[in-house]
Amino acid sequence: MPEKSEEKSGITMEEKEARVRELFVKMLEDAAKYAVWEKFYEEDMKDFHEVVQWKFGPIRGYQVFNETEYSYKIDEEAENPTLVLGCTDLDLAYKFLNDEIPHWPAFMGTKFMVGFKRPDGKWVEKKIGKLIGFSPGNAPTLSAPKENAHVKEKSLTYRLMRIPAFRPIMERTSDPENSNDVRIPINESLGTYENQLIPLAVLEYFIKKASHVYLFPFCPCRTLANCQNYDQSIGCIALGKGVLRMKTFGKIGTKEEALERARRAVAAGLLPSLGRVKSDTIVYRALPEKGDLMHICFCCECCCVEAGIKELPRYLRKWHQKMEGLSVTVNPDLCNGCRLCLDACIFGAIEIIENVAVIDREGKDFCTGCGRCEKACPTGAITLSIEEGGVERMIARIESHVDVT
Repeated sequence: MPEKSEEKSGITMEEKEARVRELFVKMLEDAAKYAVWEKFYEEDMKDFHEVVQWKFGPIRGYQVFNETEYSYKIDEEAENPTLVLGCTDLDLAYKFLNDEIPHWPAFMGTKFMVGFKRPDGKWVEKKIGKLIGFSPGNAPTLSAPKENAHVKEKSLTYRLMRIPAFRPIMERTSDPENSNDVRIPINESLGTYENQLIPLAVLEYFIKKASHVYLFPFCPCRTLANCQNYDQSIGCIALGKGVLRMKTFGKIGTKEEALERARRAVAAGLLPSLGRVKSDTIVYRALPEKGDLMHICFCCECCCVEAGIKELPRYLRKWHQKMEGLSVTVNPDLCNGCRLCLDACIFGAIEIIENVAVIDREGKDFCTGCGRCEKACPTGAITLSIEEGGVERMIARIESHVDVT
């Protein structure tokens, strides 16, 4: 990481501007190098077209991303930018450009501004925290504008994540090398484990083993979206000693309450996911992250915060893991190319090639084995199966990343 900023007292405005300008020019130049060393740059930038105007106090410049083609200008303003980013506070600008902001929620709490054009043509400019994400450590605020947000507003996060300048802060937030979670399909075709549905058996294993339990009173995703398909009151669960550090909307609960919620969630058709997720630890103010906090979410296909994950660059997908020994296959003789599986997959793992569904074609590994495609297929062309011992291996992998005792 770059050297941290020294005490700013006694530094003149001209000196501040010079320091910010130096880092800004380096950021523009480094974006060209990023295209060379990033393995999945071509794939990540497919269909990505942005003209990004930067404004840091009096300092100006812009970047043009046209899929894999990149160019920039210093001391100029773009004629028709698609995004305008920056701030008037040069100390904040220095921290951002010098990579000193610790994580994404901390960044959203700053006076960093985002400007973009809505689908109706109106230009919007607001603080970054007012446009994207939950407020750190607080229950989401419910409001009509948020419930009916424009598509461009909802996807703004994913647009920003492809811009190289945001990668360091997002990697620290998601910590893909240490974060690790798994989705457990509720599909009955997978059979049972220890005489129970697989997801219930796994959830009960960790809940019964946990030293502490934390219960959220509702699901933030379904509540924000005003979900009409699933019960909004079936909230997330957190397990382990890290629960005692949490400062958010919820309460310490009992194992009996957690077990009852898990059963309700599975019976309602919600997809459980569990594991060690650093970004949640940050949002729920349970730092420092010690590997002693497990997050259990119950996700629907319509409102999940990860519904736009297919738009994320590859570097942010590493911590999503498929259940051990789980296979998802397509019988081409039964597939009629109806595309219903394509619509059901929020991870972008399915393509229709020559009128047949193909899951994770060569070179891709997006499938997380959630099983939604199998449930959506009207012809029975998609099959989920699990190898013997897969559940035990999955439990062992999760336990190697997070300790709930």
